[in-house]
Amino acid sequence: MNAKQIPIALAGVLALGAATAAVADTYVYRDNYTYTPARAPDWNVAAADGMCRLRIWVDDRARVSLRGDQITVDTNSGKRSFDEGSTCTQPLPSNVADLRVNVERGRGQVIEVRQPDRHNNYAASMTVVDPQNGGDNYDLVVSWHNAGAPVAAAPAVVPPTVVATAPAYVPAPSYVPDAQTERCQRRVRGQFLGRNHASDAFLDFTSAPVREQIDSETEVIRGEAWGGNRYESRAVSYQCDFNIHSSDVQAAYYNLHGPARRSYGMR
Repeated sequence: MNAKQIPIALAGVLALGAATAAVADTYVYRDNYTYTPARAPDWNVAAADGMCRLRIWVDDRARVSLRGDQITVDTNSGKRSFDEGSTCTQPLPSNVADLRVNVERGRGQVIEVRQPDRHNNYAASMTVVDPQNGGDNYDLVVSWHNAGAPVAAAPAVVPPTVVATAPAYVPAPSYVPDAQTERCQRRVRGQFLGRNHASDAFLDFTSAPVREQIDSETEVIRGEAWGGNRYESRAVSYQCDFNIHSSDVQAAYYNLHGPARRSYGMR
């Protein structure tokens, strides 16, 4: 298949207290997972240009997101989509320019390509649509220019008999959640642990949150997590409401989803 370039579209047992923590919106828990791809032989976080070769098996429809050094595959419909050996040359930086997606293999199409920005927590994303029966393997090359890459220091002028030192590079930092996201997650984790007094209670955030501006005063952050204790755990969705002008957290909520996963024989 000829490579196709996709244009960017700018654009119970657990005392979890869910009854008092439910959000107003209706959440749908979908089959998704987040993982770290392998490093390519030319891995270099300070390079001016980077890329990820995403190898994903898709049956019907899946949303693929890339943020920092993590990939999230979200199965929207059909059989569970999964990774087949994706590799990257550097983490996706927050300061990205000229993001491009090329389809090198796959019988369907890639739509809804999104440029990373502060409203999606600097995650590039795309939807893979496979309309035929049985699913197919997709090779997607996501490439970008790292606008925040450090500039190599020029070697000092020395006599010909002296070997100049190699240019020094400062590694570009991996993605770090912004201050609003950190405040939101601390607030939600505090609520969860406050309602679950077991010493081994936990709440782990499992996917990149998304942002949405509700009106001229309010912006929300929504995300997913996994919470519980040593005996059982549940899928959790959460939301924080922010004042756009002050960046203060006005409200934080969480809700439970799906059946509990139980562990037995633990002491």
